[in-house]
Amino acid sequence: MNSSRQGRVKALGWSERSDKLTSSASMPFYLKPLLPNTPDLGAWPPLRVYTNNTGAQWLSVADLVYLEGEANYTWLHWANGRRLLVTTTLKRVEAQLPPAYFLRLHRRYVVNRQFIEQAKLTFGKPMVHLVGGMHLPISRRRWMVLRSQFTLR
Repeated sequence: MNSSRQGRVKALGWSERSDKLTSSASMPFYLKPLLPNTPDLGAWPPLRVYTNNTGAQWLSVADLVYLEGEANYTWLHWANGRRLLVTTTLKRVEAQLPPAYFLRLHRRYVVNRQFIEQAKLTFGKPMVHLVGGMHLPISRRRWMVLRSQFTLR
């Protein structure tokens, strides 16, 4: 490879060994707005969860920030800081949520798009930054799919 081409490749952030984008600087991506005909999240039926302490509860999904899966259990994280452990897999809980609002980032995380501030590709590793200051990883495979829902500003 000649030196001028090599300089352009490095300036673009492309690796010489592969066609994958690797960036040394963080690049912020922002979510595209939802389509106008998307129903409101408040109109979605509440999520029914069972706990040992209180039994069955009906909880609104509008304030649900993200879900974190651990084997056959799922942590539900709300905007007010409340965390709730349910004895259900992440896949089952995700099936009860509106797909227009909740995005699967990783095999372990599902996030409410209303709480996403931005996504950054830092050193080739995509991360989502939430409104409350939390950072969640995005898997490489899912980044290729989710990237169509993000835009550079």
